[in-house]
Amino acid sequence: MPDSQDSKQVNNDLRNAQFGGGLINADTVNAGRISGDIYNIHIGQQMVASTDSAQSQNQQQRSLFEKDSLEKAYTLQSQKVASIRNAWVIETDPSRKFQYEQQLQSEEGTLKELGDKLDAVERQLQANESSALETDTSIYIKRIITDFQGIKIPPNLLFDLLLQMDFRQQAKLVKKVIELHRIAAFLVHGEPYCGQQLLVNRLFRLKAEWKNISPIKIDVSHNGAGRSISHLWRQLASWFHLPKDVEPKDINYKICERLFTQDVILIFYTVDYMTPKVLGAWLQEFWEPLVAQVEASCPTTQHNTHLLMFLVDNSGSVCESNILLAKQFEEPDYPRIPLHLPPVSSFGLDVLDDWIDMVTAMESMQIPTGLTAKILLEKTENGVPEFVYEEICCHCGHSWEGGLAKWLI
Repeated sequence: MPDSQDSKQVNNDLRNAQFGGGLINADTVNAGRISGDIYNIHIGQQMVASTDSAQSQNQQQRSLFEKDSLEKAYTLQSQKVASIRNAWVIETDPSRKFQYEQQLQSEEGTLKELGDKLDAVERQLQANESSALETDTSIYIKRIITDFQGIKIPPNLLFDLLLQMDFRQQAKLVKKVIELHRIAAFLVHGEPYCGQQLLVNRLFRLKAEWKNISPIKIDVSHNGAGRSISHLWRQLASWFHLPKDVEPKDINYKICERLFTQDVILIFYTVDYMTPKVLGAWLQEFWEPLVAQVEASCPTTQHNTHLLMFLVDNSGSVCESNILLAKQFEEPDYPRIPLHLPPVSSFGLDVLDDWIDMVTAMESMQIPTGLTAKILLEKTENGVPEFVYEEICCHCGHSWEGGLAKWLI
């Protein structure tokens, strides 16, 4: 939190700035309407009873000004990151794609820093509000905010509620498959920003006991891990605290060993970063032998454990390649080859309406004023899921990228 006498100023003027090596111009980024206008309500010139109270109000105003500046900067930075990420996804030239990747990591670091600063300011504001409740003025402020915004949904509850939005078709299918198969593999895929990672979180809650285990997750785009099979083996070795040059069979042995006592869940994020040739070779070298070894050497125990693998495709390109995928889990090659789940896509008006109705029906929950399915559809490019999450968080006084998204596995 900045000192009360030295509030940081955030420069939000990004005109003429260029992102992504000149391909993305900030002049084309529309920050939209920034939430938080409620704090600009003029309270009037009320007399306060003491000098301490007046100083507290001045500090509150400075904190509110800084919060507003940080929110605007965070929104612009989020759009900058989104633009660069989209350019990275569609870029085909390897050198340009590498440049985008490096820039994306840098800009995401800046976004995280802004999010941390914003969280610190919000915590200070909450502390200031708590200490100021003794005065009539602070009670008056709180009454105005409450009347205007309604009850603020706690961030952890809001995250759980967002998990319930759509994805029923995919969740139902995965639940049915794991009831019939001890070993299962799935391709989670769809167009960019369609909530693939949130769907994985939804699926991770299909069994209550999974909350007590840590999935083995690897982002194959990180440090170029997905460009080489040897790099992927090194990533897996690190999860089991094994030497980086360990034999693949030793890693598979560790997986089988763990499977005797608990479920083993493997998540490979951004597999669309891998070339079809590398991804296909990886499935043949890692997954197929592992499935054969588990079937032959790891009999079902009293714990009835599962071996699951999720491949997460953020651009929808894997299913259009020559990678072998199962369309039905009854196919003889399944689970040796992954099951092609129904693709995730934009939310329709009926999905958004159903979600708002569900939240409205909950006791002690109140949808913020002005948040309707129609407005969500209009402000999120016709229901693009990750834009929907961001817009709902904004209406509820939270941040998606710098806040709720931290709970994604």
